Amino acid sequence: MSVLTDYFAAGSDGVAATAVDYVDGQPGLLDLTAEDVAAGKALYRLSPDEAARPRVQTAQSGTPVVLSKSVDPTSLGRLEAILTGRSYDEVNADPRRAGLIAPARHEDIEGCIVLSVTDTLRDALASLEPSTQPEVARQWASAEFDATAENSLMMFLAALTDLARRAVVDNDRLYCLVTF
Repeated sequence: MSVLTDYFAAGSDGVAATAVDYVDGQPGLLDLTAEDVAAGKALYRLSPDEAARPRVQTAQSGTPVVLSKSVDPTSLGRLEAILTGRSYDEVNADPRRAGLIAPARHEDIEGCIVLSVTDTLRDALASLEPSTQPEVARQWASAEFDATAENSLMMFLAALTDLARRAVVDNDRLYCLVTF
């Protein structure tokens, strides 16, 4: 089974929770425009590797989204420890690290959930210098994945850093929609 992880910014947990809502006739919080969907499909036909790269796109709602396929929000704990110098145990104890935002009850989970990302990680990413991203990706790959993941993590890190910078400017928080 494939898991999709779409990271996005929203002004509150309540707004973020609407990412799991399906409303007939209305675009959802993270729905891309028909043109963006068509362009993505065309890019997949021409260059699947390029199309699979994480990138920030803007949904019809105006919500910036990092389209990703494989970075689980629970793995961001190691990244946060690397960026902030906080211990992994301290990061792990933060209730916003992969905290369930929606649905409100575990028994209502059907196909997707919204999880929170800590403000500490958002702020650390927003201040991350581009010149340090390769080293951070290397450390993260070594701590959480394996050496072969370094390049893909670098691309993801660049996109998530862009999203974090936008979120800080707009006073938003970061979230992840996990679709399974």
